[in-house]
Order: sequence, then C-alpha cells, then structure tokens
Amino acid sequence: MGSGGDLSRQNRPISKNIEGGKPILIPRNTSEDVGQAMKTDGFLGDDGDPPRRNTSAIRLDIPSDIRNRTTGSHQPTSAIPPRRQQVQVQTKNVPMRPAPRPTPPAKKKSSEEHFHFNVHWLLPVGVTMVILVILWMVGSAALAWGHQRLDDLQYGNPRTFQIDKAVGHDDSLKTPSHFIALNLHSQIIVVEFMGGNPQKAINYVTPVFIAGSNSDQAPVTLEFRDANGDGKLDMLVHIHLSGQDQVSVFINDGKKFRPSNTSDKITL
Repeated sequence: MGSGGDLSRQNRPISKNIEGGKPILIPRNTSEDVGQAMKTDGFLGDDGDPPRRNTSAIRLDIPSDIRNRTTGSHQPTSAIPPRRQQVQVQTKNVPMRPAPRPTPPAKKKSSEEHFHFNVHWLLPVGVTMVILVILWMVGSAALAWGHQRLDDLQYGNPRTFQIDKAVGHDDSLKTPSHFIALNLHSQIIVVEFMGGNPQKAINYVTPVFIAGSNSDQAPVTLEFRDANGDGKLDMLVHIHLSGQDQVSVFINDGKKFRPSNTSDKITL
C-alpha cells in the first residue's frame, strides 16, 4: 500500500465492535509509543487539559490526513502542544519578604524610678533618722573621749588641782596658804598647808561621794569668796561632772574651814 494511507502489518489497528455499532480501531503499541507515553503520563498540558489516557485507541472522528500523518511514520508529528516537561519553566523574581524586626526588650526601670514608685516615703525618713542618731552617738562618744584626754593633760590622773590663796589662817599675801584638791577614787579631798607650811597641813573631805561610771575621772577645782556675807573668804569646792557641776561650800571661821549647814545663809 501507499505511504499516505495504508499502515504496515505491525502498525495495523485491531478492530473491535462495541455497543452502538461503531467499530473502534486500536493500534498496536510500539516501543517508541510506550516510551513516549511513559514520559507524558501524570503531567498537565500547557493549556490546562488533563493528560492523555494510557491507551492506543484512535478516534475515528479525527480527519484522515492527520491520522495518516500520525500513523504513517515512525516519528509522528502531533498538533498537541508540547508537554510541560519539554518547556523550560521560567520562575519569576519574586521579591523576598523582609524579615520581621525583632521586638526590643522591655526597658528596665532605673533604680530611681523603682525607689520612687515602690518605696514608701516613711522608709527614707526612718533611715535618715537612724543615721542621724548613729552620728549623734558617735559624735558624743568622740567628744567625751577628747574631753577626757584634755583633762588628762590639764589635771593628771588622779585628777588634781592646786592653788595659793591667803585666807587668814596664819598666812599673808607674801606667804599665802597652799591648797591641793584631788579626786581620789571618787572621793574629793582638799589639803590646806597654812601659810605654806607643810607641818600645818589640814585635810577637808567633802560630804559628797561621786557615783557612776568614770566618776574617778571627774576634775575638781577650788574657788574662794565670801558666801555667807561675814567678810571672810569661804572655800567652794567645784566637782565637774558630766553635764553639770556640783558645789560643796566650806565656811571660814577664822582658824580653819568647816562644812556648811542649814543655818548658814549661803549665796552662790
């Protein structure tokens, strides 16, 4: 037969009858057709049509010239557009989505803000008062220590005070009496040397005993003036205690001193 309309014996289709009376020609599958079918199965065409079924049936409504061109050569040409695997897919340059900016960490409150919002106002007031009390205690202790060191330099230890004074006891302005006052174990003792003569020494003990801690460190001084208004110099013993002074008065009777009593009209 001619090459335009006849098929070879190997490629001759098989005719089968189906319902309706129309025969269906089923061409024999060649190895090349099977390979082509394996390559195209499972892909959609470029026009969106589903892939052809894996069958060798030939539609009879196809024009004869197209069917003869398809079946008459070993490499049939087809009007079906090429499959997707034959077309090089061009990807569009899709702009990349920018990465989300990291959320900045929560700002920590400064120590001043925390102190301002979370601390009651009584706390700093109380702390300030405690600090002031501590400073006052430390300052007082330092002042007392310094004052005691000054007394050590001025009065010695035990505390001792000396003075010369003419009081009318066998003395004169040229030869006044010599007086020594000392704090001996918290007891005040005054020694008078009449006219400066050690052989005429006489002792006076105050009726006051100093109590308390460091009482033996209290200085003692002497003052001579007319306390009762009789015209004679009386002896006033000053005991310098912490925070106050205590005075003991001895009345001059013209020969010596005696402790004062309630009958004496004393003006300090």
